[in-house]
Amino acid sequence: MKKAIILLAVVCIVATMAFVGVGCTAATATTAAAATTAAAAETKNPANFEIVFIVKADGIPWFDVERMGLEQAAKDYGFKSSTVGPAKADAALQAQMVEDYIAKGVQAIAVCPNDPASIEPVFAKANEAGILTFGHEGSSFKNVSFDIEAMSNKVFGETIMQRMIEFTGGKGGYVASVGFLTSVSHNEWVDAEIAYQKAKAPDFVNLLGYAAGSDRFEEKEDQTIAHDKILEFIKTYPTLTGIIGSPMTTGPAAGLAIEEKGLKGKMMFVGTGLPITIGGYLTSDTVQEGLFWNPYMVGYALGYTALQTWLGTPPKNGDAILMKDGTPLPGYEAIGVETNKNGGKVMFGKGQIELTKANLDEWNKKFADYGWKQQ
Repeated sequence: MKKAIILLAVVCIVATMAFVGVGCTAATATTAAAATTAAAAETKNPANFEIVFIVKADGIPWFDVERMGLEQAAKDYGFKSSTVGPAKADAALQAQMVEDYIAKGVQAIAVCPNDPASIEPVFAKANEAGILTFGHEGSSFKNVSFDIEAMSNKVFGETIMQRMIEFTGGKGGYVASVGFLTSVSHNEWVDAEIAYQKAKAPDFVNLLGYAAGSDRFEEKEDQTIAHDKILEFIKTYPTLTGIIGSPMTTGPAAGLAIEEKGLKGKMMFVGTGLPITIGGYLTSDTVQEGLFWNPYMVGYALGYTALQTWLGTPPKNGDAILMKDGTPLPGYEAIGVETNKNGGKVMFGKGQIELTKANLDEWNKKFADYGWKQQ
């Protein structure tokens, strides 16, 4: 009898433990299901993401092509985008536009700045409001998730100087332009150009000297100003053999001045240039080479990067910018990510393109396909 009672007790204990175990398991499963549901509810939908890209000025074809790239990324990934700009290149107007879009509550604001220093305070304000901020041609930005560049500014500048040395044989001297002394990318290119020249061709002299600030000339992205200054340099410096241009306006100004002074073959130009700005001068061998990047690809890279950052999966060093079908975006197959001296992140591809007489027709067609005829 005692054995039966003991056996019955054991059975009851085991049954109780089994019941408790089932209850605990059920409770755990319920908790896990609730957590999964909550996580699913927090998953971000690209349809709820909107980015506005504020360019230097409205109505400039270059930025129209960047807009096309951004719009294609938005279409591919299902988010909203818009590209706007002030009526003229004005830093204060850009800053006001950032303020306006902070008030509208978009998820991200990107700026191609006329003056990065004017944008920093409003970018900081946007960040405080929970809005992501991005730059292009603003590699000194602090208050950004990423400044997005087509290529390393250092590599771009070094390539320009390398080509100039090849074309001049490293003989004589050169002058280098920036659009504005506040133009971050332009100044970084010229810094790299001068450093490369000093290291590789010390006899090829910067005729403006090597004092910081006065070692380059400002042409305010105005072709007439650039032309007049180049004529002054030709008169002042008899040993001038090379003109280097950071803004797109320097190339055609140099081509015209070289033709006017009968210096074709004696004075060279290398710098930024497109078929529409220097194509005719390339064809006539008046200028030697233009460098640029594809603005469509920059726009696409901006859109992709902004969305992925908002989703919590920002691109990392060595990653690719991906198109809808999963293939890498040309020029962004393996991006670089660096931290600038102000603590901001700079993302760059390998998207620099060298425009020569040989590939001029190819790029005329590509830009025409974007709706921007170069001839």
